[in-house]
Amino acid sequence: MYQELLGVPGMNLGLAKTRLNEAFLKIQNENVFSFQCVTGGWLTAGLFGGPSSGQGQSQSFNAGATFLSPGTISIQPFQNIVVCDAVASAALIAYTGFPLITQQQFRVPYYSIYNIIGIDPTDPNAVTLKLDRPWMEPAQPPGSGYMLYQCYFPLPPGAKRIWNVRDTTNNNAMNFWSKTQIDLAIEDAERTVFDEPLYVVPYQIDTRPNSATLGQQLVELWPGPLSQLPYTFMCQCNWAPLVNPTDNLPFPLSDELVKERAYETISLWKESQKGDDMERGSGANWQFLVKAHHEEYKDLLRQARIMDRHLMELYFTKAQQTPSPGFQDGYATLAGQLNIGTF
Repeated sequence: MYQELLGVPGMNLGLAKTRLNEAFLKIQNENVFSFQCVTGGWLTAGLFGGPSSGQGQSQSFNAGATFLSPGTISIQPFQNIVVCDAVASAALIAYTGFPLITQQQFRVPYYSIYNIIGIDPTDPNAVTLKLDRPWMEPAQPPGSGYMLYQCYFPLPPGAKRIWNVRDTTNNNAMNFWSKTQIDLAIEDAERTVFDEPLYVVPYQIDTRPNSATLGQQLVELWPGPLSQLPYTFMCQCNWAPLVNPTDNLPFPLSDELVKERAYETISLWKESQKGDDMERGSGANWQFLVKAHHEEYKDLLRQARIMDRHLMELYFTKAQQTPSPGFQDGYATLAGQLNIGTF
């Protein structure tokens, strides 16, 4: 594709590749195709050192006395290093699997939630955790309790829109549209409401150093999840840019479709250079070419959408939204029986 674009006067290899990816991105932002419809899931980690599975804790009070992770810690204001005692250190060293400790969050009950961005097990009796920012809460002397769990979860790379989120244990539809971080700051500023999550709330882009999901959108599940339960989501995501010569476009997009969109934007660019660009081809009627390429692009796009229609219909049949959060119906995998609803 980029070899063909090199035939346009004034084009070079780097610019041709850039224009193709710009066209590819424009096509995705202007349409919804089946390859953008992604199904994924989260498995909440639960409270570190707590029960590994089961229903939510159904508690909204005295979190410090009710839910604590093993051992104790200490940390001082303006520092970002948490020092764990021997019991907490042993539990952290023994922990294996996913999510990684550095994908989970740390807090002392009633205080802010901090991301863990590093763990140093050099001293097996005093493992240290590195937080994403300095501790700006009261000093926590040795012997202080703490909580370690995951409340921020990543969406796939290129995520643009959530179609559906479900609690697949209880057959609940999760609410992902009505709450913001402002709402949570009012309703649960201390984040001490713990239960089976009913809401998916946008948080921020992942900026944690060396994170495996760096640059991806994070969401917060609320109420706080202290049990290990699965959740399934369906969302729209953009395909990654083309990088290598062997990279292929996803079905139903064709090389011709992307090239025509690229030629359209290139023709606009060439038209803007008239008067400054006097090299060969500067006298071409770029306005006419913009319209011609746009008409060809629309024709190819129509064909692509026809080919993709059955896959889109199939996806959105599966993504149909079930009743509002908290309403239970159908088969519940945890109870192993038919639900009769919530009164």
